[in-house]
Amino acid sequence: MGNLLYRIEQDLKEGRKKKACDRLRNMINQFPNDISLRKRLGQIYFEAGFLDEAGKFWILSAPENNEMENAVELYRKSLSNSGNAILKDIVFRGDKDLLDEHAKKVIIELEQDSFKATKQIPVFKAKTREKEKYQEHHTGFLSKIGIFLLIGFIILLPVLGIFKLLELISSLFSQ
Repeated sequence: MGNLLYRIEQDLKEGRKKKACDRLRNMINQFPNDISLRKRLGQIYFEAGFLDEAGKFWILSAPENNEMENAVELYRKSLSNSGNAILKDIVFRGDKDLLDEHAKKVIIELEQDSFKATKQIPVFKAKTREKEKYQEHHTGFLSKIGIFLLIGFIILLPVLGIFKLLELISSLFSQ
């Protein structure tokens, strides 16, 4: 994780904000309970002037200044303060029990609002990499024979048709 954070800082120093944001988003997916990653991403968006997007990533962080509070409020207003819409937008895939009190409180309030308005609470499963599920597809021996027979039949069909046509023509002339 330290190496990735170093690379993010290097990207920012070299002006590659999009690359840094992409890396942070990937890290948020890998470490969803680490709110500091969301906070850092919010800071990048804030510095770039995307206040509503900063608010999206700051919403789970305890506000440290007026800028954070204003950005979160702007973000909430952009989604009509809908708990359901906000939950779907922030996509928290972590364990609520591992969060600090502020983040827990925000998520619980959003869930309550979502349930009151839509009778449901969006749930997002943690992303995991399951390497065993991805296997190369090997075509079996019989499948290969079938493919070759089909190709051979397609090639042979016109040839047989020509011979049959020539046979018909020759029988017409021989009468």
